[in-house]
Amino acid sequence: MHISGESFEFVVSSVQHKLAVKTWFNSNAEIYTWGGPNMVYPMADDIFQALLSAPHLSSYSLLNDEQQLLAFGQHYMRLGRHHLGRLAVNPGVRGRGLAKVLIEQLLSKAKNTESAIGASLFVFADNQVALQCYQSLGFQAVPYPEVMPGNMQNCLYMVLNY
Repeated sequence: MHISGESFEFVVSSVQHKLAVKTWFNSNAEIYTWGGPNMVYPMADDIFQALLSAPHLSSYSLLNDEQQLLAFGQHYMRLGRHHLGRLAVNPGVRGRGLAKVLIEQLLSKAKNTESAIGASLFVFADNQVALQCYQSLGFQAVPYPEVMPGNMQNCLYMVLNY
């Protein structure tokens, strides 16, 4: 895959990739917003690794030619959809369209894993950069069909139908 002459590799995340993602967050608020209510700052590597390695989660990393970790994301099944979560782009390379590459690759992997009626994700309503990215990929905000999970009251539930 390519963007502006750059090529990327999309791989199953290693332990080293997951631990590198942890360095992208500098406060409890940042890591909680990204990872959910079990994420705290600071956090021991083994606990962080365990939270990212739950059996229902598939974790992937986007690398450049030098094997630098550019982006990370996960998918799993939620309400009949391929749900995307814990999407993050390395702070040093943001603004280059890598989130779109990450999401497109995650959706491709998810579709090849099992069938679903579409994709979904949560985004905090005030995260305008992410919201615009997801909308540009065709995601639309819809009411969440269940009680919103604990730390998600300020979130939008977005879906993309296949």
